[in-house]
Amino acid sequence: MSVTLVSGVNGVGLSSVCQAVRRGLGDGYKLINFGDVMLEQAAAMGITTERAQLGTLSQTETRRLQRRAGEFVAEEAATTNVILSTHLAVETQTGYVQGLPVEVLEDVSPDAFVLVEAEPSTILKRRRESDRDLDGVTERQIDFEQDLNRSAALQYARDQNAPVRFVENEGAIGAAAESLADSL
Repeated sequence: MSVTLVSGVNGVGLSSVCQAVRRGLGDGYKLINFGDVMLEQAAAMGITTERAQLGTLSQTETRRLQRRAGEFVAEEAATTNVILSTHLAVETQTGYVQGLPVEVLEDVSPDAFVLVEAEPSTILKRRRESDRDLDGVTERQIDFEQDLNRSAALQYARDQNAPVRFVENEGAIGAAAESLADSL
């Protein structure tokens, strides 16, 4: 079975694109949101039940949750094809950290990486229309986050000997979902 890792910054429409692709693929694929799995693990360990709290955890706690989530994904991928939605760079109180440390990347073992991107102005507009906390987010910061994602994707892809693909999500979700489906 395979794992296709799909990533994008907050507000790019990553969840919407992945959900649209999953609906069109049938039972042979399972969509997993890595952050959701981390939150489930955090709740089971009595750490937190709030998604926003994940960014406030220590690096040790974060890595422990990432490792457990990675093991879950690996178990799922043993029996089905997985579309793994995640962030490759995660902002914490101390700065940005890897979304998938090396040991987690080895567990998940993606066959391909897909970056979903849009213009920073489009992402900022989407964030403003959502209920996400903006607190001073600028187009420049969004551009920086997309650069971090690109760098991480290339490094991860090199380590896994896997390709990196690009999906643009500027317009309708359907077009981006079709492009992602073609990547699978």
